[in-house]
Amino acid sequence: MRVLEIFNSLQGEGVWSGVPMTFVRLAGCNAPQVGLGCVRWCDTPGSWDPSAGRAMSPAEIARRVSLPRVCVTGGEPLLQGEELRVLVSTLRAGGARVHLETNGTLPLPAGLALDWVTVSPKPPAYTVSAGIGRVDEIKVVVQKDLQADVVQALAATHPEALVSLQPEAGEAPGSTLQAIELVMAHPHWRLSLQLHKLLGLR
Repeated sequence: MRVLEIFNSLQGEGVWSGVPMTFVRLAGCNAPQVGLGCVRWCDTPGSWDPSAGRAMSPAEIARRVSLPRVCVTGGEPLLQGEELRVLVSTLRAGGARVHLETNGTLPLPAGLALDWVTVSPKPPAYTVSAGIGRVDEIKVVVQKDLQADVVQALAATHPEALVSLQPEAGEAPGSTLQAIELVMAHPHWRLSLQLHKLLGLR
């Protein structure tokens, strides 16, 4: 697998904000190829290159994990397919709870036994693959062209998922106010702030 970094920190976004996790950031992202609008404000553009980082086996990665929960992120981790399934299986066999963060454009591989799936659909279409299967959390970045009906449609398609709205940092304070207004108008949604950035954490 191509791995950019492995580090311990607090989860800074979404439902699990504030919980210690080991982060495994995989290399490679399909956002530029499929025309996702997040390329304008992505805070990890170094993760786009599928040859970035270094090659590591799932067993090597698992040996670097020291916390009870692991967040596998990217880039787009689902690009690593079968190796990702092996990694998740290895981590869970070692007793870790495994979270995955994906942009939702790719289906989950068969047999991928995850403890938490966060899907963060991106503009302009906010598309989620029909093969994504399980969705525990829908995390939407709020920017000036985001309409409430987009989030409502995502929530209706995945009624089991919790909805987190996260202001786009480059548009603050406007996006923050917009996110607050959306959450107040839809009290079953929640506000997600980038806690790690507020605290100066990785």
